[in-house]
Amino acid sequence: MGYELIWEPRGVLKRFFGPVTDADVTASVVQTHGDERFDSLRYIINNYLDATECSVSPASVEELVAIEHAASISNARIRIALVAAAADFIELAGQYAGSPLKTYPTRIFSSLDDARIWLDA
Repeated sequence: MGYELIWEPRGVLKRFFGPVTDADVTASVVQTHGDERFDSLRYIINNYLDATECSVSPASVEELVAIEHAASISNARIRIALVAAAADFIELAGQYAGSPLKTYPTRIFSSLDDARIWLDA
């Protein structure tokens, strides 16, 4: 597993590390959406700063956007911060953020501090 979920009072921090695969990203979404705390979430932070390699396909990103689109029926109040420094993860984040199916407000940041400032605003 190349991720961990860190539950916070109003949201969840997903910290990805090492090589990140389609399976890692999909499992993190399924685990988050299946948790009893999902309906009270106000934010999700996807932190890719500790990730070393990206093998997530564009098709998987679109599938995850579709899953989150459906999940927004249950909780439409979530904002998503994507934190990345490496070019391949920034590209992945851009594909997610630019998808026409995306329903959650989403921003890309290069630091966790900047992401938290936006989420607290």
